[in-house]
Amino acid sequence: MELAHKLLSHLFPSRCIFCHKTLAQAIEICPDCYTSLPHNESCCLRCALPLPDELGDSVICGRCISKAPAFDYAHSLFRYEDSVIWLVHQLKFGEKISHARSIGEMLSARLLQTGESPDCLLPVSLHHLRLRQRGFNQSIEISRVIAKRSGIPLEHDAVVRHRRTSAQTGLDAKQRKNNIRGAFTLVQAIDCQHVLIIDDVMTTGATVEELARLLKKSGVMRVGVLTIARAPVRS
Repeated sequence: MELAHKLLSHLFPSRCIFCHKTLAQAIEICPDCYTSLPHNESCCLRCALPLPDELGDSVICGRCISKAPAFDYAHSLFRYEDSVIWLVHQLKFGEKISHARSIGEMLSARLLQTGESPDCLLPVSLHHLRLRQRGFNQSIEISRVIAKRSGIPLEHDAVVRHRRTSAQTGLDAKQRKNNIRGAFTLVQAIDCQHVLIIDDVMTTGATVEELARLLKKSGVMRVGVLTIARAPVRS
């Protein structure tokens, strides 16, 4: 199997998702393109909200000071801008499911940098009708890579999205919160004290907030969030 993989890699080498340069690595993004992406380096320590560069990464945003989220921490590798928007849209709507591997590899490296040691990974679930329409759950595909790299168990059947919600795109923070309220159900016990929620993009945080609240209510002590990108909050 390994020999066949090497042969296929030689005959059909991977290329950078952005510039199409030939690569010899698992992440299909070349070092130059990776460096040029909008890394979320200056952000809220609690919710990963992008902040002005001069504030650094050791501050808490006003929203979290005013009302702390149900989750305990969040890490987002990039800001949801330009090329990152294109990358996520290609994965979700362009049927480029192979991009999940590169995203998963990058998030695996990011998780290692955080020093966090969650007991399990929980990808954000899709309603069964949306799953049937799309054909896959991008959060699960990303989580599979992280689980394989980290050895952390993947819990993808414990929570279901029992209510079909309207698309969150185009909704403001209040509308997103109302839209997602009560959408998830815990269908089997999660025997973990520290759960890491995996998603592609965090916009207002309404979805992961609802999940974190459900997990905390069930007895989970610590909940984190890991996403590929974080969008600025628009009221």
